[in-house]
Amino acid sequence: MFEKKLPTVLTVLVSLVCSVLLAQDSSGAGPPVSIIFDTDMAGDCDDAGALAVLNALADKGEATILAVVTNRRDAAGDSAAACDAINTFYGRPDVPIGTDKDGAKTKWNRPSPYTPVLRNEFPQDSPGDSDAPDALEVYRQTLAAQKDRSVVICSVGALSNLEDLLNSSGDRHSPLSGAELIATKVKLTVIMGGAFPRSAKPETNILLDPPAAVAVANRWPSPILWQGFEVGSALHCGAKLKTVDEYHPIRRAFELRPYLGGKAIDRGKPAHDQAAVLLAVRGVEPKFWNVVDGGRVVVDSDGHTEFKKDFKKQHRYVEIKGRPDRLADVIDDLMVATPKR
Repeated sequence: MFEKKLPTVLTVLVSLVCSVLLAQDSSGAGPPVSIIFDTDMAGDCDDAGALAVLNALADKGEATILAVVTNRRDAAGDSAAACDAINTFYGRPDVPIGTDKDGAKTKWNRPSPYTPVLRNEFPQDSPGDSDAPDALEVYRQTLAAQKDRSVVICSVGALSNLEDLLNSSGDRHSPLSGAELIATKVKLTVIMGGAFPRSAKPETNILLDPPAAVAVANRWPSPILWQGFEVGSALHCGAKLKTVDEYHPIRRAFELRPYLGGKAIDRGKPAHDQAAVLLAVRGVEPKFWNVVDGGRVVVDSDGHTEFKKDFKKQHRYVEIKGRPDRLADVIDDLMVATPKR
């Protein structure tokens, strides 16, 4: 009697387990992604949009923002203040923020069209960039405090901070070298930079600091997911910000950033950085992305990038699957989502 009933009991148990797993997968349930956002918050407003996307995903319980670091010198010295204003708007005034005191190797002296406005018009208490904590210090302190293989880094500017971290020595936060700390704590790094499978000309984020890009491509000890220029170019986002309240830092950033003879908010603009944040948090969703792997990204001294299959490293890059507007709609909806606070 028992032997006859046993298969039935096992079948029911297997069915229940499968149902739970399917339910978890379909709902996107799971622990929030612990993320460090590395941004050149100064010239382009897609950085502001990307931090909005990250905060919206944190509001949904999909991400935990461990820290924000900036990697390009803002002529006004307000990149940290702009980041703090955005985080504060979303109810996260205490996210650690660090700045790269050296800045990218390629100098950027043009004033930001929006960082001083975000500093002045929205609540924030960040010091100027020169007095803010150093990006490397924030990186090492943050990584040292996290569980092993638990952190995702999303880089959407110069790779200067990543090179500094890679080359760093043990300190009061951890006896590990930078390379050891990365290998121990970082499970994935998403880099918006380059163009694939081969760039026709150097892409801006790589060109900002080519030696840093070469170092990261050659020596970074944990997996890298690359998102090339061609991805963001296909995604025009931001026009929906006209529907949100006028007192909104992301709307203000898009209202102030010149684009195609008008402003970015008029028709939207390429969403390079927002897409990278979405990838960093939600991963490679099969309905939106194709992945190319089995090779490595090579960066030459001039800043050109190429995905070569001469041998395999922990490198992949993404391509948009299907119509780009489906992905653009997701990004726009996250940028205009009402803060949970």
